[in-house]
Amino acid sequence: MTDFSMSSELAEEDRFCKIFVRNAEPSVLMKLIAGLLGGRFEIRSLTLPTATVDVLRNPEVRGDSVEFIFWPSLVEIEAQESIDAEEMIAVTRRILIALWDAGLSAVAACGFEDELPWRGGIDRLSPQ
Repeated sequence: MTDFSMSSELAEEDRFCKIFVRNAEPSVLMKLIAGLLGGRFEIRSLTLPTATVDVLRNPEVRGDSVEFIFWPSLVEIEAQESIDAEEMIAVTRRILIALWDAGLSAVAACGFEDELPWRGGIDRLSPQ
């Protein structure tokens, strides 16, 4: 986990985040994210001032796996050069919350997942 309390500079390893989604096709995810962030996907990419968001099928999918890294859909977020740590966390948080609010199972895998609600969603999978 990266410590963002000291600096808002975005470390190289935190410039990218994957969100694994269990129960939605990429076309559904693109519509939801475009509406949320106010943009338009070109093929599978949405370019924003803060980040590029790609939605695609997970090449590692394994049926109806309970392990999130094998879920069928991916949302990949890559920071633009000018983005700082708080902005990257904010855009990732917005997308995750929108997915959860839509009733979708989603888990983020990135260097700053502990800075996200439910530790990026992994705590939503764990029995309490």
